[in-house]
Amino acid sequence: MAQKKNYSRYFIILEEDEKGYSLGVDKSASGYVKLENKNGKCKISYYVQNIKKQSSPYYMVLICNKKGSKDIIKIGEMNIDEYGRADICYEYPVDNIGNCGINADKISGAAIVKFLDSNIISVMSGFSTTDIPAWKSFSIIESKERKKEDIKEEKTNKTIFDKYEETIEEIKIKDSNNTNKDADNKVKSVQEHKEKGKDIKESNEKDLGSEDRKKGKDIKESDEKDLGKTKKPIEKNEYKKRNKQNTPIGLEGKYFRSLVEDLDSVDNITDEIKNCIWYKIDAKDEDDMRNTCNYDKFMVLYNPMLGYYSYIKKHGHYILGYKCDSSGNMKYLVYGIPGDKTREDQPLKGKSGFVTWIENKENNLGYWLMFYDYKTNNILIPVK
Repeated sequence: MAQKKNYSRYFIILEEDEKGYSLGVDKSASGYVKLENKNGKCKISYYVQNIKKQSSPYYMVLICNKKGSKDIIKIGEMNIDEYGRADICYEYPVDNIGNCGINADKISGAAIVKFLDSNIISVMSGFSTTDIPAWKSFSIIESKERKKEDIKEEKTNKTIFDKYEETIEEIKIKDSNNTNKDADNKVKSVQEHKEKGKDIKESNEKDLGSEDRKKGKDIKESDEKDLGKTKKPIEKNEYKKRNKQNTPIGLEGKYFRSLVEDLDSVDNITDEIKNCIWYKIDAKDEDDMRNTCNYDKFMVLYNPMLGYYSYIKKHGHYILGYKCDSSGNMKYLVYGIPGDKTREDQPLKGKSGFVTWIENKENNLGYWLMFYDYKTNNILIPVK
């Protein structure tokens, strides 16, 4: 037990604060900071991508807002390469981050900033807590005698997975070398599959609830027929089994299936959304949603919903749907928060994409749904 307590790791997802610093409108700046505490040492890793290289430097800072601390540790400059990326690591004693005498347990956030005279311009920032302080007014402490280790760049872009944040800006989170090799290989395969000319935007902002009908697809001719309308119980059970084990299909599907292998699929959510496999995610406590043991799972299953816990806690769970086409290829992610069809239960009154309400087939409880295109990093608004 003592050895396990000697190691901890968590991620701080960096989200774009100021526009104009990304490589383009279709390439939002994104990144993360990873903090690993082990044997009295704290390893701090910064990774960012799609940031425009400029003559004036970017700086990495840590924001301390715990245990009475209100400080900004100025770790150092961040050198952006020609591809808009940076991957840097620092290591300090746990009780002396930046050699400033500040303990790692006081860190609540991280940021990539620029300094303009006495003003701080936050290009990207993120926090491990939901309480975001007015941190730009904190005291700035310069890091001393930094122990810096530049991490070698990977020759290939390894995407970890998309992250779209609690404030619902459209961003993508990619990781090049901080997950295990198996996960890296899976995600590389997803990237390769993505780059082989798939039409990423073909269904953007279409009526997701009736898209198959609009496209004239005869769903009855496929094995993807609505479970509630199948004619034979045996066929229904076989289809359910295949859905759970083998859908979504392909390399991309294999990656997504690995993320939910510990979850139970749930049936009878709705007949309105065809070819969608649903999973229930328990969240009795907000800490249940801060599972960073597996970064991939955290980014897909938990992190997108952290900002909605005030809505989730009423029923202690939410749902995740894998929306596929009639052949079983992965198309969208669907997040569902339980609640009634009222403005009070609608997350952020629909401003964050939760604009579709469905009624559960088995009880009176409904779900507010948000559709997300993980390939284009777009929240999709169904057309009525």
